[in-house]
Amino acid sequence: MLSEIEAEIRRYSRTVIIADKHPIARAALAYLLTCDRYRVFQADSFKPAVSQINYNEDLALLIADLEMLEWRSIVRHAVKTTHALVLGMEGNHSVSKMYDLHQRGIRLCLQKPINYEDVRKAISEIGLHDRAAKVQLAARSSVA
Repeated sequence: MLSEIEAEIRRYSRTVIIADKHPIARAALAYLLTCDRYRVFQADSFKPAVSQINYNEDLALLIADLEMLEWRSIVRHAVKTTHALVLGMEGNHSVSKMYDLHQRGIRLCLQKPINYEDVRKAISEIGLHDRAAKVQLAARSSVA
């Protein structure tokens, strides 16, 4: 029984936290990441997000909704305590300039509605478990 659990954990070895206030969007993204063999945790606010960051020492990726009130605190905590790749998502209203986001540790900001292929591409191009570089990258958008 224990070996089956350990095998399942190894099968889903990369841990992702999605911090988004929209439950349907969060669940849909979590489902797609799970299909790609990521272990996914969902958080709808600051407290559960930070709790999951603290609990998951092997956090590989944090995807944060930049329209959440507490997004800065969530991202700050992840950057200080993990080596996770941090991606942001924002809607029609630009939250911050890309340079500011990079200074905070966000490597890429996707425009909502996001396309899952953009998430996959970001993960493969940037790589997981790399420290966020403090350089300005061009903002990419999933919207045509």
